[in-house]
Amino acid sequence: MEEVFAAEIAKSLLGKLGSFAVQEFRLAWGLEDDLARLEERLRAINVVLSNAEKQQSKNDSLRLWLHMLREVLYDAEDVLDEIQCETLQRQVMRTKGSTSRKVRHFFSSSNKIAFRLRMGHKIKKIIERLGEISALKSDFNLSEQAIDCSHVLHEETEMNRSFDSFSGLIGRDEDKERIINLLVAPFKVGDAHPLVLPIVGMGGLGKTSLAKSVCDAENVKSHFELIMDSCVSDDFSLKQVIQKIIKSATGERCADLDEGELKKKLEEILNGRKYLLLLDDVWNEDAQKWLLLKPSLSKGADGSKIILTTRSRRVAEITATVTAYNLSLLGQEDCLSLFNKCAFKEGQMELYPNLVGIGKEIVAKCKQVPLAVINLGTQLYGKIEEKEWKSVRDSEKWEEEGDGILPALKISYQRLPTHLKRCFLYCSVFPKDYDFVDLYLVQFWMAHGLIHQSSNPNENLEDVGLRYVRELISRCFFQDYVDAIFLASFKMHDLMHDLASSLSQNECSIISSQNHQISKTTRHLSVLDSNSFFHQTLPKFPNNLHHVRSIVFADNIEGPTCKTDFEKCFSEFKHLRSLELMGHSGFEAFPERIGTLKHLRCLSFCGKEDIRLPKSLSKLQNLQALVVGEEGLEELPKDLRYMISLRFLGLTTKQKRLPEVGIGCLKFLQTLLIFYCENLENLCEDMRGLRSLRKLVIFGCNSLISLPGSIKCLTALEEFGILNCAKLDLMTTEEKEKEKNIQPLSLQIVIFAGLPATLALPEQLLQGTAESLQTFIIKDCPNIGEIPECIGNLKNLQNLEISDCPSLSKRCRRGTGEDWPKIKHIPKIKVDDDDSGEETSH
Repeated sequence: MEEVFAAEIAKSLLGKLGSFAVQEFRLAWGLEDDLARLEERLRAINVVLSNAEKQQSKNDSLRLWLHMLREVLYDAEDVLDEIQCETLQRQVMRTKGSTSRKVRHFFSSSNKIAFRLRMGHKIKKIIERLGEISALKSDFNLSEQAIDCSHVLHEETEMNRSFDSFSGLIGRDEDKERIINLLVAPFKVGDAHPLVLPIVGMGGLGKTSLAKSVCDAENVKSHFELIMDSCVSDDFSLKQVIQKIIKSATGERCADLDEGELKKKLEEILNGRKYLLLLDDVWNEDAQKWLLLKPSLSKGADGSKIILTTRSRRVAEITATVTAYNLSLLGQEDCLSLFNKCAFKEGQMELYPNLVGIGKEIVAKCKQVPLAVINLGTQLYGKIEEKEWKSVRDSEKWEEEGDGILPALKISYQRLPTHLKRCFLYCSVFPKDYDFVDLYLVQFWMAHGLIHQSSNPNENLEDVGLRYVRELISRCFFQDYVDAIFLASFKMHDLMHDLASSLSQNECSIISSQNHQISKTTRHLSVLDSNSFFHQTLPKFPNNLHHVRSIVFADNIEGPTCKTDFEKCFSEFKHLRSLELMGHSGFEAFPERIGTLKHLRCLSFCGKEDIRLPKSLSKLQNLQALVVGEEGLEELPKDLRYMISLRFLGLTTKQKRLPEVGIGCLKFLQTLLIFYCENLENLCEDMRGLRSLRKLVIFGCNSLISLPGSIKCLTALEEFGILNCAKLDLMTTEEKEKEKNIQPLSLQIVIFAGLPATLALPEQLLQGTAESLQTFIIKDCPNIGEIPECIGNLKNLQNLEISDCPSLSKRCRRGTGEDWPKIKHIPKIKVDDDDSGEETSH
């Protein structure tokens, strides 16, 4: 049953009304009385919300009352945001110093009065609606409870374990061996080509984990020339499936190729090569679609094989060329071993035999489904009070219909803190098998106001958001976690996605070729079929679109009218907070009307090669995150400096140099990622203006020849990575004459990798990190000759890794290398062909 979260939204609103910024708005716009009445009305209704939300599951009328209240609270958020937008816009207008007629009108007293009257009218209507709803609360006998509106984050769940997700492969050794034997068996005349082996079983049994484990086995990897995987999921699109297979084989996206060209390219890749392909989570029961894909897959060498995972026996019948492998339930003893591994710290089981007994009863209710076992085990990890375990064992959710997995997942969800529940549910707007990136997901949550300010003044919203991510991973709401140091990626199990979708269906709508419907309460749209969306959903439901806050376009936006169709979004979705285009867009320039989306906080798109961004983008003063994907921009917007709220910028550009008076003026920017800029030779010189920058990563910019000296002025920078930049010499950051006063920096992690043109490490930069640097990684820098003397002064350096640097590795050999005395104080040192990761004794 869907939760309403009216109390969370009300607390957020009260927090905004009490903030310094809104106090400023009250004075600036003459809205003191209106906003004070709104706050008073909210406080009166807020005291009963906690009690109301506890009772809603047993009272349909109460739940309907909460739904009505939530809609009004959302509208109140929109009004406060509109006031903030106007204030930010005036702030930028003043910095421009223009005296044009348009600007003079904007600042005129008549315009200010008109805006105040418009906002005053909206606030009064909201107060009236709140009054009507508040009058009904007496019908429900709700008790008042004091509410803390400070939004201080609760203590984080203990997280001593690594993030390696539990594979669920306990008890699957025989299954794995049988499948491997089938795959490595020699090809015989008369065998099917390619051989197709479906692995069939209900959701949560571990089909994907088993198939991936098989593909990773050494004897399987040595048997095949090429191993690929593609998650197919619900909406079988031949074009997208082929794109995924090609990307797995070569890394190419091939967004601009049509279906025929994609088939030809796939056939060229497979031609004459013995391959293994994993097609994961297949639902398509249309034999014709499979027959359209199969000819391209037949181009591989004899002995090529396909593993296919599915819950559908019909899919297995259509595709199999050998008997399907039916994955059975996990044995009860194996389930118990898996649960204990997830639930107990090492050596803890013997101390708590009472919990072991309760755990056995919980496992029995999971009906031998590994995902249910893992999920509940991780929920109880580190918990030693019996009542915690008994609350899981005795939950009323077990009485609901299901095969063990759905009740278990609902119990796990029920045990989440409220702030994590909302974050989890909002993830359902992204399609199944979506590759989440922690940094971007946090920005998405921030765009929707889901992250609460920490009581720690040194911790900002991004830090808190990353803690939310880690906690959801530790509770197994996400899986397939990959830590890439500067960022992490992960996925959501499709059953978890189903749970999130079912619990958020009143607010989130998925538009596909089968479903074109959206309701008046829809706030978030996941568009799997843009053609259906533009030509069926938009015309049929024009009155249901005004409140939409996020859209994810999961497929390509193509066709002769694609740009016109896309522009319709900007006129309909007045309150959009986030917009993501995952696929290829068929227009060369982003529509100018993007500048009308004044509430937009998060914008991400892959786009077409050399896509142009309009000047109007600089009107988005609320924009906090801008991500330009793999294909790249023709150039960055000239007025980028006016996007004063930007905190996260990920970009690919065709420019040779980043423009001055642009990025360097973004004083709130926290993260800057510069990827695959093939023409980029120089960054901008004015980077010292990035006073808040904490993470800077430059990757795959092979024309980059120098870095600005102002990088040494980024005193807030904590993580710095330069990777795969073939022409870059790091010594360009150094001053010709050594500085007497080295600027102290905050760097904690530094990685230099794939820099063949660098001959020496930047000593002045490293000297500034004497008090802060904790991890220093040097990879594939073959021409760096030695470790500088200043390394000995890095008091807090805990971890030094050197690999694929022949000269440097030799000089840093434990005990014998010339540079060993400089580094022997570091607790953990890992050098090629040395005692890997051995602790250094003192």
